[in-house]
Amino acid sequence: MRKNTGCGKGHKKCPDLPASDKAKSKSLYTESASFGGGEEQTVVLGDVIIQSLTEADFHLPTPARAIKNIEKNMTLTQCKAIPVVGRRDRVKLFVEGVIHKNIQYVEDAFGYVRDYSIDIPFKAYDLVNLQEDIDYPFGFEYSVKENVLQYRELSDDGMGSDRCEFGSVTFEINNEPIHCKLLAHAVNQLDLVSDFDKWGRFNKVTEKMDIVLVIKLTQKQQPDFPDTLPSPDDDGDTQAAALPQSAFNQFRNYLGR
Repeated sequence: MRKNTGCGKGHKKCPDLPASDKAKSKSLYTESASFGGGEEQTVVLGDVIIQSLTEADFHLPTPARAIKNIEKNMTLTQCKAIPVVGRRDRVKLFVEGVIHKNIQYVEDAFGYVRDYSIDIPFKAYDLVNLQEDIDYPFGFEYSVKENVLQYRELSDDGMGSDRCEFGSVTFEINNEPIHCKLLAHAVNQLDLVSDFDKWGRFNKVTEKMDIVLVIKLTQKQQPDFPDTLPSPDDDGDTQAAALPQSAFNQFRNYLGR
């Protein structure tokens, strides 16, 4: 049986990494510090209306004289907002879903009403301007996991770098994801029938759908405060009053950013 190797926050679980070899190590020094901060809260980045024009063709299991009713239910299979590089106020929104339709039709002027169910997938991709900015509490959204920032020392002969001693700085930023919530949807459709037989019954249905979605985009954010805040002294001159640093600022200082 084929192994599930899906990844992400969709319908498939992200698999664990395979086991690696372990090196011998020892801890030489440990130090910690605790910092205060604002309350973490869910911020609404924007309520988005996105539209998809979708056309679908399908055949009924038996020829139909008339369609009596079509019931529709919608489910999103993907909703992901990808931030635009260098812009905190824009995302590329990727939305995919399925419209489940239950079609009731009759084959003749008398007789039973038949049921037929079908799933119709749709997609909608667009650039979205947000009402609130995306939060990157460390000041930058990307990680550096390769040896880009290398530390080298001079060799003993002073003619180059020592190839036996070197170091590097890498870091990983775990940003809060942007979440989607489907608030409402509407489907305006036009049904075109064809493939008639000699009794005037049709078999093929072409649906042209105007799909409108209302999606709420949110992100968990924690207000950050600066290292210092200007305040007047006794003589009325403005000076910098020290405030407690946040963990975000301390980490930025550690990286020299």
